[in-house]
Amino acid sequence: SSSICLLPVGPAPHSLLLLPLRAGPGSAMSSKDEEPEDDYKLAVVARCDLGMSAGKLAVQVGHAVHSAVVKCPAAARKAWEADGSMIVVLQVDDETALSHIPADARRAGLRSGSEHDWGLTEVEGGALTVVWVGPDKADRVNIVTGKLGLFRSKEEEELAKLRRQLQEAEAELGALRGGSGGSREGAGPSPCLQTAPQSWMLLDVSELAGWQPQRPDVPDLFEQWCWEGDELVLPKKWEQALTESCEGTALPPAMRPWESASFDRDGIFFLTHRSDTGGIAVALPGTGASDGVVGVLGVHPSFRRRGLGRCLLRLCVGRLVQLGRTRIFCAVDADRSPGAFKLLTSEGFRPSP
Repeated sequence: SSSICLLPVGPAPHSLLLLPLRAGPGSAMSSKDEEPEDDYKLAVVARCDLGMSAGKLAVQVGHAVHSAVVKCPAAARKAWEADGSMIVVLQVDDETALSHIPADARRAGLRSGSEHDWGLTEVEGGALTVVWVGPDKADRVNIVTGKLGLFRSKEEEELAKLRRQLQEAEAELGALRGGSGGSREGAGPSPCLQTAPQSWMLLDVSELAGWQPQRPDVPDLFEQWCWEGDELVLPKKWEQALTESCEGTALPPAMRPWESASFDRDGIFFLTHRSDTGGIAVALPGTGASDGVVGVLGVHPSFRRRGLGRCLLRLCVGRLVQLGRTRIFCAVDADRSPGAFKLLTSEGFRPSP
């Protein structure tokens, strides 16, 4: 199986991130010293308040890409094409936010333009629908668009909200079932934390003589992104990555881990490729003093089978052991994610009794 995610994975149907095809580990790009010096991309930003259908959005993005390419100088266009012609579709809340982007781009020395609809189908004539920035070097484009999230439909936003509410309710139910009568040491995490038909896998390092954490080797062309404490950045980056890598689902405490009083800022992990998040994981404290939990471990579908899942798992295990957690749990659906089950087994996890 190609899956190495511990939770059901796959991009949400209206999350648009058009990635260039990248060479694999055995190709000429497998060496770091052969990676291009500069990354290029074209950003298209759309209004999410218009409620455009997928087809309408695709048309508007198409107009924007055409305008951007036609107006792009030959040298910049060739550099963008040579780098894979990356296009990313982002969102803002309304026309006011969208209208500011071209001016911001011009101040940064970037090409930008706007698209207005003719009003023949879904929106009023003359309505500002999308703007484009680039193609240009990714770090320059990010000056203007780097803090915007990927475009998501209203239906997807509502679904994500309902999922969060359901998981919060499950967490509350788990707390009630667990009672308030002290520690559950030795019992493992509450059964209500996992979603059927998931089951707990356990790595009990206290029973392994001479055991040492495995080195978490970051795959070639990727790097570990470290959160520097900006409380505005982490929620958006985490929630976006959950949507792209884990269909917006996770164990309830892992949905917004920074809101917990026991949040460990050194226990949340991102692996990135250029400006894109390739995978995420979080290490959480368990119910007992010696318990720890891999709360989520997800890899973006475009970056699977490159070793990201193993690296993220080892990062979580290493952090939990560093904190004195010797019984490490992880929930997995072995039937739906046999690759995840195989990964856990290869790293020493066994079904929890």
